[in-house]
Amino acid sequence: MIITMAQVKAKAQTREYLKRNFIKFTESNYNGTERIMMVFRGWKKCPLEGCIYFCEKYMDCRVYYSRMAAELCGKSNHISEFMRLLNYINASVWPSVNENFSGEIYSPTSLYTPRIYMTEDGFHDITLTAHIAYEIFELAPLETLDFITASCPELMDELSTPIFMLLLGNLPLDDAIEYIKINILNMNTED
Repeated sequence: MIITMAQVKAKAQTREYLKRNFIKFTESNYNGTERIMMVFRGWKKCPLEGCIYFCEKYMDCRVYYSRMAAELCGKSNHISEFMRLLNYINASVWPSVNENFSGEIYSPTSLYTPRIYMTEDGFHDITLTAHIAYEIFELAPLETLDFITASCPELMDELSTPIFMLLLGNLPLDDAIEYIKINILNMNTED
């Protein structure tokens, strides 16, 4: 595999950012692709982890719930409702990004387009993934790393209540969507 200067630079900046912000991480190589794996601490509702794969043309950035959440997902009898909830989330919910562009040049959704899904590998990981081109990273490295290590974990933490209550059978699908509308999207649903 060819290693580009963009990959080397992005990985070095990521490593420095993680050290500076006291985010625990390890480095490894997975099937020929360098990656950084992170553990996010301090989220109120559930344990979160993440990784960044430094692919040839982009960074594959992932934030996911812990193994315990994946096991719960694998045992749930509510997977069809969960898939419908994921469809709603992917159509309606976007992480907020604190950026320095003043909203004039780029909106957060034009810089980053994450998706949340359950992995198809039999492990049932609930994952938020975004592919970020190195050109975007070079334009806004701090905003990109804040997005990966703060905005995405914050969104996953906020979504954990409706996701896991639905998977446990304690919250019907319509109520889970209503929860997201009111508590995450701040919509007035009585109109």
